[in-house]
Amino acid sequence: MHGFVNHTLSYFNVSDFEPGTAPLQPGHLGHNVNVCRYKDYREPPWSSTAYQLSKEFWAILAVRFAFVIVFQNVVMLMSDFVDWLIPDIPKDISHQIHKEKLLMLEYFMKEEQGKRLTARDNHSHADCTSPSLDNQSPPQPRSRPIFHARAGW
Repeated sequence: MHGFVNHTLSYFNVSDFEPGTAPLQPGHLGHNVNVCRYKDYREPPWSSTAYQLSKEFWAILAVRFAFVIVFQNVVMLMSDFVDWLIPDIPKDISHQIHKEKLLMLEYFMKEEQGKRLTARDNHSHADCTSPSLDNQSPPQPRSRPIFHARAGW
């Protein structure tokens, strides 16, 4: 930490006070003060750009902004990691939901299979009781739906 305070303080020449702003009793300290120090990152009075913001100010400001951006992203990534690590639904409930979905799928598959068997049985009974197929023409593929006059379409 040696030199930190000296690095963070800027110089001010007391002769640069605007008229009416100088201390009323400059000698009350017992000696004459020519330069005072204050906390800021500014160029010294003997510089060509006296009292302007120094390069150190802009470098420190850039580092502060970079720290805020990096810190924000690290916190966001940690939050996402914790969200990923801790599931919203406990595993036993997730397994139960998965089992229920499989049972429902199996039930629907059996129901569809039953409908197909019923339709096949009805179709085979219709073939047995239908009149001779010799007088009928084979079914033709349809490009348009057939409209029945009785249906009112």
